[in-house]
Amino acid sequence: MSLAMVSALFFSCPFFMSIFAKVFLKEQIGIRRWSAITVGFIGVLVVLNPTLEDFNFFKLAPVACSLCYACSMTITKYTSEKDNIYTQLTLLYIFAVIASVIIFLISGDGKFNNFSDPTMQFIFREWFVNPAVSWPYVFVMGIVASISFFCVFTAYSIASPSVVSLFEYSYIVFAMIAGYILFETIPVPRTFLGAAIIIGAGVYIYFREKVRGQMIASDTPNR
Repeated sequence: MSLAMVSALFFSCPFFMSIFAKVFLKEQIGIRRWSAITVGFIGVLVVLNPTLEDFNFFKLAPVACSLCYACSMTITKYTSEKDNIYTQLTLLYIFAVIASVIIFLISGDGKFNNFSDPTMQFIFREWFVNPAVSWPYVFVMGIVASISFFCVFTAYSIASPSVVSLFEYSYIVFAMIAGYILFETIPVPRTFLGAAIIIGAGVYIYFREKVRGQMIASDTPNR
């Protein structure tokens, strides 16, 4: 799958988050917010310009990832009154380490890499081919991920998931910046148009909720 297709499918997460916020958190979500979510997703499609050629159901894996991510952020919001950010973040990484060790012990040596399909080969490949080169990157990625999840967990703990999820579309903007700095990729006009739509949807929701007096962030200080 192309990165454009994967990213476009993953950004279905605001839809899931809004549904979960409505069902499990009992939030009131009106037609304007649903409309902003839809407009934001259209902006993502404008930026990514994905194609549906040769589509199959296996390509819905990013949607499953999006669903799991929406579940995790909804749980973060639901448990924010009982656990502080540090507890939530610690539990996340403890579970991730345990799960990773189990998967490594089962298939980390690449013994199940008997597939001809490139995707399956990538999934079941040997984990550590050149540890001396990999570990510094893994270390830096761990630090960056920790800071990122701390910020994300904080946002979802003190604010409405259906509102915060809209601002995750800003990932596209940062992807544009990183692409230019690291790969010297100059965004096309369509990218700027889509980014404007994405940012506009998020800003509209924020000011709309402020006008209505809707509580965007919690009055209670984050624990």
